[in-house]
Amino acid sequence: MKANLKRLALLALVSIVSLTAYSQASRGYDGLRDSDKAKRGSDEKASLRREKDEDGKNETRDGEYWFSRGYALHQSDHYIEAIEAFSHSIGLGFRQATSMYNVACGYALLNDKDNALFWLNRSLAAGFDRADLLKDDSDLDPLRSDPRFKEIVQKASFTKKEDKPGKDKTTSRLEDAVSNFDQLRREPSRDGDEWYKVGSRLLRLRDFDRAATALTQAVGHLGYGGASAMYNLACTYSLKGDRALGLEWLEKSINAGFDNSEKLKDDPDIASLRGEPRFKSIQELSRVLSLSQFNSPKSDGSQYSKQRWAPAIKTYESFLQDNPTNGRGWFNLGYALHFSREHARAVHAFEQAVQFGYRKPVSLYNIACAHAMMGNRDAAFAWLEKSADAGFDLEGYVLGDDDLDNLRSDPRFKRFQKVADDGHKNKNNK
Repeated sequence: MKANLKRLALLALVSIVSLTAYSQASRGYDGLRDSDKAKRGSDEKASLRREKDEDGKNETRDGEYWFSRGYALHQSDHYIEAIEAFSHSIGLGFRQATSMYNVACGYALLNDKDNALFWLNRSLAAGFDRADLLKDDSDLDPLRSDPRFKEIVQKASFTKKEDKPGKDKTTSRLEDAVSNFDQLRREPSRDGDEWYKVGSRLLRLRDFDRAATALTQAVGHLGYGGASAMYNLACTYSLKGDRALGLEWLEKSINAGFDNSEKLKDDPDIASLRGEPRFKSIQELSRVLSLSQFNSPKSDGSQYSKQRWAPAIKTYESFLQDNPTNGRGWFNLGYALHFSREHARAVHAFEQAVQFGYRKPVSLYNIACAHAMMGNRDAAFAWLEKSADAGFDLEGYVLGDDDLDNLRSDPRFKRFQKVADDGHKNKNNK
């Protein structure tokens, strides 16, 4: 990847001109601030480039096209392609200072600090005058712990009188995140969501030691909902250079339910892990355990279909022969069996998921649903009670879940309905 990034860095070495500033933090749907639209008349006269479209015909693509394309690619996290598009914009003389700034943002998000700082300096030299963005733009968070970035911010602060350090009352993003971290540790907080937010911010700001501490706390307090915190721990250790721990937490995150195979393929934060032999087996594990591969909607809108879920049942039955203690595999099998209306077998699969510690509250609730659909009311209420005791968010499901329709006429259901109603009221009153 480094060689590819250096190639892109050289691609946009062009003459420097001063242009209207552009903010990533204030983009509109077309990548332009309203105030910029009135000023872009001269920009539209930029040099034109002859390209070939998909059919091989000549097509005129100017700097504005490449600028807009770079914006769209950046917004969809395709940073390398975005950098290349902005480089074309620079070469064509269109909003060069702004394009250079956006190139810097792309490199920052790719964890290439040297190129990011290089292009940030060039953007400022070319006339990019939004010193406030250097303090506020989250795309630059990976640079904030670097002393070289702090020097750039300090120099940029003197471009406007109102930005002089003596009048600046704004706490830096890094200082603010560290302050929040210290507060959670002093309390000490047991709020897993808060630990996760702070840990993720510190990861983005490249404060790895604090990030690892915060995210470890998040995993401990979030319980079955901690898969994303585990994934971010993998990112933290990968960027820190500890590949063994990075791979360990990556595998844990997948077994805990992290379901984003694209992240494993493209996320620059785990780039250092991809060359490890173990990574391929983890990537395959992620692919197999992703239910989304079987979750395409049918024309009738129904989830229930033996034909639809037959491949999933076959996949997870085969997987569990080699991995009989994998809780997520049992959960996925139960899910596929449930929507194939094989509820008795689904109950067994979900019980295995509970035994092996995978999403216990959710698995207990799914067992209740299966019993409800089989007409086993006593068992359904017993398992519904167990799911509530385990911490399942009843108010999010009880009122609208069709799986529980067989229970609604039973007087015992009123208690669960009241719990759901009270939960909604409490949320609305906050």
